[in-house]
Amino acid sequence: MAQGGWTRTHKSWFVKLDGSHLNAERYFNPNGEAVKTSAFRQTSLNLYAEYGFRPRLSFIVQAPLLRLNSFETAAVAAGVGDLRVEAKYRLTSNRFPVSVSIAPEIPTGRANAYAANKMFPDDRINLPTGDGEFNVWTTLAASKAFGKMYASAFTAYNFRTQYKGKRFRDLYQFGAEIGYNPWKPLWINAKLRAQFSNGESQHSDLGFVRGDATTYTLVSTEAFYKINKKWGVSATYLTGSDWIVPFRNIYIAPYFSLGVVYER
Repeated sequence: MAQGGWTRTHKSWFVKLDGSHLNAERYFNPNGEAVKTSAFRQTSLNLYAEYGFRPRLSFIVQAPLLRLNSFETAAVAAGVGDLRVEAKYRLTSNRFPVSVSIAPEIPTGRANAYAANKMFPDDRINLPTGDGEFNVWTTLAASKAFGKMYASAFTAYNFRTQYKGKRFRDLYQFGAEIGYNPWKPLWINAKLRAQFSNGESQHSDLGFVRGDATTYTLVSTEAFYKINKKWGVSATYLTGSDWIVPFRNIYIAPYFSLGVVYER
């Protein structure tokens, strides 16, 4: 429901705990040129939760509980990520739900986390688990159900601030999702997300770890199986393309995510 028009029913819960791993050797620099480097690796344990506070109002939390960053030539830098809290309000009925949400992202992650080079311990590289700045996402989303299928679309804007006096570029996104319920316990979906920047990064020294002026086109597919009324499991495969917007300032590679879901 995160990028859909629906909100949770009153006093209902949805909680998901998932783990993912990225191993990428292709870095796209701020000019969009692909560069092969030593492998960048990121392992994450993520918490996602929704609560129906009122019939039309949901609260959402996204918390990277643990993030492990490393290069194959460097040690691991570990820490929590940046916490995102969201208030989502549904403007219309559930027949054609349209919602708007405001989501501050709080810099709870380690803004600086230095990892030593395995061959030369005196050399260190900064692999922070958070970007070090406060920002706010605003999202408008709409959905429609068609029997055993649904479709959603959204657009979002990220107002970014600064880190140590260096102003980040704002970001904006749009995306779409289709889902299908072939039989009662199983849902499958496919998603598309494109991210744009309102200009090029003015601080090349920030590197990819701050996400400044990062752009991409991502596609994913997910299967969610309900074991019983409360518990379920999910599996997601995500990859990228330059269909809509090219990669800039990002490491990219396909990755899998496995999760456990609790719903009440």
